[in-house]
Amino acid sequence: MTVDKKQGLSVKLFGLLREAVGLNEVTFSIAGEYITVEDLKRDLLVCYPVLASVTAPFVVAVNRKVANNTTKIALCDEVALLPFVSGG
Repeated sequence: MTVDKKQGLSVKLFGLLREAVGLNEVTFSIAGEYITVEDLKRDLLVCYPVLASVTAPFVVAVNRKVANNTTKIALCDEVALLPFVSGG
């Protein structure tokens, strides 16, 4: 996966993740029809190593649903990285 400013898979960043990267959204070009959430996380850390310093847990949402590491992501999907929220 490579960073591509013009087209590709858009990933919205929120909270501490947005602050660490300094962007609201990043865009990647992907090879093939899809990638997995696990692939996305790995490639985000390669392109934005500062994310490794974010110790707070976060979740990946695909099409507004929390996804697990095996969830497939296609170019047309809406992807967001969200800080983990807990409540009482």
